[in-house]
Amino acid sequence: MKRLFLLLSAIAIIFPACKKSKTTTYKYNASITGPDMTMTPCSGGYWIALDGVTANARFLTLPAGSGIDLTTATFPIRVKLNWHVDGDPNACNDITIDAIAKVN
Repeated sequence: MKRLFLLLSAIAIIFPACKKSKTTTYKYNASITGPDMTMTPCSGGYWIALDGVTANARFLTLPAGSGIDLTTATFPIRVKLNWHVDGDPNACNDITIDAIAKVN
């Protein structure tokens, strides 16, 4: 019984110190080029030039906690990110950004 108590005490002390670090691996590089100021049914959001993609894409929001303030930013902003195309049908060809980090 005494050994079990010592083992449980040791686990209770050591276990909280073991934290998993959450590391995100980014698949793409891009530049946020600025707000979409066009006057079309699909206007709004921000333009982003994805490396390796010929056409620019548009997104509406950034993930919470991204640390990027688009209202006060100076464009272009180099970023690394993970993204996917919004659901089908997607007449405006918007993308959803799943994870993003600013590149210094």
